Amino acid sequence: MSRSGSPCGADLRAFSMSGDSPVPTPRGTSATWTFLGMWCGLLLLLGTQIMDAWQRSVPPVLLFFWFAPLLILIPGLLRDRLRSVTWMAFVSLMYFVWSVLRLFAEPDSLRAQAELGAVILLFVCCGFYVRQRGRELQGSQAADTESEV
Repeated sequence: MSRSGSPCGADLRAFSMSGDSPVPTPRGTSATWTFLGMWCGLLLLLGTQIMDAWQRSVPPVLLFFWFAPLLILIPGLLRDRLRSVTWMAFVSLMYFVWSVLRLFAEPDSLRAQAELGAVILLFVCCGFYVRQRGRELQGSQAADTESEV
């Protein structure tokens, strides 16, 4: 048995009685801004990659495999899953290495600088979002537990 009282470890209080979808906890102001920053970084990264691939005439199949690590995580980001946001931070490190290598190869490239800025923005916002949102969710669970007692 877990602390939530469920044998499988799931917190059943997070589910509404009318259906099986979790009851959403509203985001705070700082978590909302870091969530928007995370999406801006992701879209800027995808945009710089697409522009670079278009300039270099990269086949769409290779472009798909280059974007696959990011695309796999987008459904979890849309559902506000902290595990997906954490993995997005880890995956962004691969793009960070690539953009640093590209920046050293093309130091005057504005696109390489924008790509590096986008990756840094994405990583920092993912880290801050997980920290802030995790505290909000723990606070709402603690408030729910106190109200039931």
